[in-house]
Amino acid sequence: MTCFIHVTSRLLVWFNFRLLLNESFTELRSLKMRRSSRLATARETDDTVELEAVLENPDAEVSLTFPEGGREAWICLTGSFLMMFPSFGFQTAVGSVQDYISTHQLAEYGDRDVGWITAVLVFLTLFLGVQFGPLFDRYGPRVLLVCGCLGNFLCYILLAECSKYWHFMLCLGVLGGISSAVITTVSIAVLSHWFNRRRALASGICMGGSSAGGAIIPLMLRTLFQQYGWIWAMRVIAFMALGCYAVGIFLVRGRLPAGTKSRTTIDFAAFKSPRLCFLALAVFSFEFIIFGCAALLPSYVRYSGFPLNAQFYSLTVLNSMSLIGRVLPGFAADQVGRFNILLILVVITMIILAGVWLPYGSHDEVTLYVVVAIFGFGSGGWLSLAPVCAGQLCDTKDYGRFYGTVYSVASFGVLLTVPIGGQLLQSTTPQVLIGFYSVVLLVGLISVSLSRWAILDWKWKWKVKV
Repeated sequence: MTCFIHVTSRLLVWFNFRLLLNESFTELRSLKMRRSSRLATARETDDTVELEAVLENPDAEVSLTFPEGGREAWICLTGSFLMMFPSFGFQTAVGSVQDYISTHQLAEYGDRDVGWITAVLVFLTLFLGVQFGPLFDRYGPRVLLVCGCLGNFLCYILLAECSKYWHFMLCLGVLGGISSAVITTVSIAVLSHWFNRRRALASGICMGGSSAGGAIIPLMLRTLFQQYGWIWAMRVIAFMALGCYAVGIFLVRGRLPAGTKSRTTIDFAAFKSPRLCFLALAVFSFEFIIFGCAALLPSYVRYSGFPLNAQFYSLTVLNSMSLIGRVLPGFAADQVGRFNILLILVVITMIILAGVWLPYGSHDEVTLYVVVAIFGFGSGGWLSLAPVCAGQLCDTKDYGRFYGTVYSVASFGVLLTVPIGGQLLQSTTPQVLIGFYSVVLLVGLISVSLSRWAILDWKWKWKVKV
């Protein structure tokens, strides 16, 4: 009887404690925003995240307070940077590879046909995030990264031996796309375990790894192609990647416990939210332009009549400024608002693309480098802030799934951009391609504006952190 009374009293205490938490949580939410926008605001405060975690799983041993820094967090971020350098970095420099094989091994094919190889590469990288995002939520980063890194290393080794169209499609397009999907999805999603308030900065530094790779790899390939040829150029890239992966695997680790339930790979319910739908359309537009430029910039330079070195240097300028663009806006985004900074960057880039690059970009080499540099800075900010904006619309435990869902939509943009752009280059003039990309970016600008408007309950406000 005494035991029963004791247990009953403990249950009553716990029940009262849950009621107290529920009341506190309600008060916090009512102070932030009206009913329709409470959820988005609640996720921005550490206290609310803690209360949500306790209400959902009061027995959890791992608190959802975020370190926002510290030794282990920065070590994990360093590992993510190293992972992105040879994987996503190679993709941002893939224009050098595409231009080379289109004039050597696959010279009998047009730019549109060769473009399908790189299109499949980037498409699978983004689309398969739908699958690997939930797998990361359930199993954590280590096993997935080992498999992805081995596959990516094998891709580069086999790429050295490719000589036919189907060789390149299977090796670079399929194997490269699948392995890169694992690496990039896990490297970005794991940051949500360590950062919340400073997640935009962390994402920018992580994505800076791909910009660094995109700036250095073209210069490496330029020298390697000239001195050693295709085979050894790819082998050098392969072993450089292996070194980065060997270190990165030991640095990247998750902090939250792995999930125990099977999760859906695509959250169709998420598309009921207008803010997510518009954000997905905006990301579609961004990825369409970014990877179209990364893959076709060397070909654009060649069709515009610039010298051979400009094909490699333009990519280096693009990705060097993209590195800065992926890091610096993260500082401002954590203070001013992620959607706010993203919108500002899109507006600036739209002005440069339509107002400078379109009428003057093919006139002289200096103008080309200037517009490419500014475009690189702006597009770098899109790449780093868009995933963080997607994470702002969901719970931390669902970040991998939401990230995969948004980028599954964007993946169809990168599947189409290179073949369409290659056809425009072949059949029209280089400036027609820039005009086409200006229209696509306008769609992205309108979409991200509508997403921000939806977050504010369809009441536009300028001076509010979003």
